[in-house]
Amino acid sequence: MRFLIASAGAVVLAGCGYTVGGLIEHRAVYLPIFGSESERREHEFDLHRAVSRELMTQGVTNNSDADLEVRGKILDITEPTLVEDPADRPQVGSVVFRVEITLISRPSGKEIAKRVLEESAPFTVPRFESRDTARQAVIDRLARRIVSMLEKEL
Repeated sequence: MRFLIASAGAVVLAGCGYTVGGLIEHRAVYLPIFGSESERREHEFDLHRAVSRELMTQGVTNNSDADLEVRGKILDITEPTLVEDPADRPQVGSVVFRVEITLISRPSGKEIAKRVLEESAPFTVPRFESRDTARQAVIDRLARRIVSMLEKEL
């Protein structure tokens, strides 16, 4: 019985034009390694890997011959500490990234869109969180937002 109900629901959704899948029309984009103006190095590689993974989940490949380029630059990374323990180790704090993303049409070189994205995540050591887990959360969220720009701007 459940199978019949699920099948009927699928037929109704298929009949109304609903589709499952990405909204990105480009199957390939050029995603060079991100730049960084921050004093904290290496995070541009982490962000590049996260955006590449997110693109792959949407069926989009990184190809240097693609018609669309996604340029990124980390403008700033801050990691304020709110509470320290007696040994001056951070117990509560956050991680904040500011990133500039530019979408460029490669045949014409024309800038399609440019946005500054900011993302933050808190951490609390007593809850088994760390600066590293907060940093990874920020990178993952930024990757999803960058890929969603491809859906909205094109």
